[in-house]
Amino acid sequence: MTVAAIYDSLPLVRYAVIAALDPLTTRGVYWSEAKATAVRPFVVVQSQDTGGISTPRLGSLGWSGLITVKALADAVGVPNGNALAAAEALFAAVAPGMDSLVAPVAYDLSVRFVRPLALPPQDAVWQTGGIWEVTLERE
Repeated sequence: MTVAAIYDSLPLVRYAVIAALDPLTTRGVYWSEAKATAVRPFVVVQSQDTGGISTPRLGSLGWSGLITVKALADAVGVPNGNALAAAEALFAAVAPGMDSLVAPVAYDLSVRFVRPLALPPQDAVWQTGGIWEVTLERE
């Protein structure tokens, strides 16, 4: 049996994550970095560990990586100007979407919450988020 690497593992995971989270927010989900014209609050999804690693299994080769989901908000248009509360509310709305990722055809996909993120505000933008381990394997 030949074991073939999953060369497109990160795009496959990216598509699954964005498809699951995007319907849960009104401002969109961005990969790696939001566009400069994006209006907060929004969600940014990133590979936390520079693209993950190949994970050998008996008779197959999988992929495993850490995916960060961050909600970012500022005080513009937020009731009482509470940007932290706005970021926390958005994260609470989208985080359950990570539990409902749909595996691409011919793959198995598993997700495990690793830990929350504690991030300081930067330039009056508050962020909150979490890290998940995502594993992808051929069926």
